[in-house]
Amino acid sequence: MGYSIHYQFNAGNRPINEIRSILDSLHHHAQLLPFTWVDDNVIELEGKDCVFSSENGKSSLLTLQAIHHNFATGESISPTHIIGFETLPRPGCEGLVIFLGYYSHYKNWMATGHCKTQFASLPEYGGIANFVLAHTLVVEMLERSQCLGILDNVFDEIGYWQQRDLLCLVERDSVQFLGQSIVQLLPNSSSDFVQKLQQQIDKLNN
Repeated sequence: MGYSIHYQFNAGNRPINEIRSILDSLHHHAQLLPFTWVDDNVIELEGKDCVFSSENGKSSLLTLQAIHHNFATGESISPTHIIGFETLPRPGCEGLVIFLGYYSHYKNWMATGHCKTQFASLPEYGGIANFVLAHTLVVEMLERSQCLGILDNVFDEIGYWQQRDLLCLVERDSVQFLGQSIVQLLPNSSSDFVQKLQQQIDKLNN
């Protein structure tokens, strides 16, 4: 088990302007959260630019995750159009790629992705508090995609998505120090996300 979250988006065959609007909304939401970084702009790729190449530079992770593997046929299919952006939730975490790709084979806008948060818990990155932030930030973005009607499926290896219980992420005897540790990592943050997280911690401590 690697403490990863796997997710699938499906926006069907919606008009291109609606797809752009959805990704703009998700990008704006990400910019309000305490991510380590978020792409400055939503990236749009078409044609051969959608095919993964290590020479694509900053869009390489986007095009890599956009490859759809058909295990029944053994085919690997790249989309003909990609709209999305990359983020780094927290230090030590894998990049979280938020995108929709148009696959002419399926005539749908869809995406499959994953994000491993496990190594955000290493001491050099901020320990368990950093891991809790990383994992809950990924879940926050998936919740937002659900509100926008594109979330198709989620599998959280550690169970937090299913249970929404911080004890999936941290041992009970560590909870009393969790809030203070998060404040130390994010001393100037007053976002709604951080406030909601602190409320969850307070409930466990009461």
